[in-house]
Amino acid sequence: MNVLPFDLNTTSSKPEGKQEYLKPGAHHCKVVSITTSDLLDNYKGSPFITFNVTSDNKNGRVQMWAVKQTDKPSTQDWKKKQMKDFLVNAGVTDFSDDSKAMNDVIGKDLMITFISEEYIGINRDNEEPVIRTATKYRWSSKSGGKCTYNHDMNQTLTDEQMSEFSIKHSEWSKANSSMAATSDDEDMPF
Repeated sequence: MNVLPFDLNTTSSKPEGKQEYLKPGAHHCKVVSITTSDLLDNYKGSPFITFNVTSDNKNGRVQMWAVKQTDKPSTQDWKKKQMKDFLVNAGVTDFSDDSKAMNDVIGKDLMITFISEEYIGINRDNEEPVIRTATKYRWSSKSGGKCTYNHDMNQTLTDEQMSEFSIKHSEWSKANSSMAATSDDEDMPF
């Protein structure tokens, strides 16, 4: 898959120990590193770029999808605009080289609004469907600028998604209750 135009050779180390993460809201942040999907072993999804940020000793991630040749022109334009707005708000002025522009953002400050988004996930231990919440990038502004946030921006599951979750969870519960009954029978001495 050919990614346009943000092919980067950046590396990032993961923070050590227990980390605190930013909650939904508007935060004054510093960009500390960049991570790309190229750095993930066996990753086969859509390519992305993540700007790792900190604010008040808490970590956050600004993830953006890389532009692909297979994207519709309107999608390519939107992805490019989102990226350029972020870089401009961080103080980047030279866009003659994409990789340099990306790396110039490291160490820069800007205001970032994060929102929460609910999604249906799976508990790794027992395969139970669960509702999870992710904190995601919404938009940014220049350091010292105004960055709006209110609770209405947070995205909860739709009624359709809640119905889907209920069905999946009900199916999981039935399957696990029948498995539990079967394993109980196997423990009988006769």
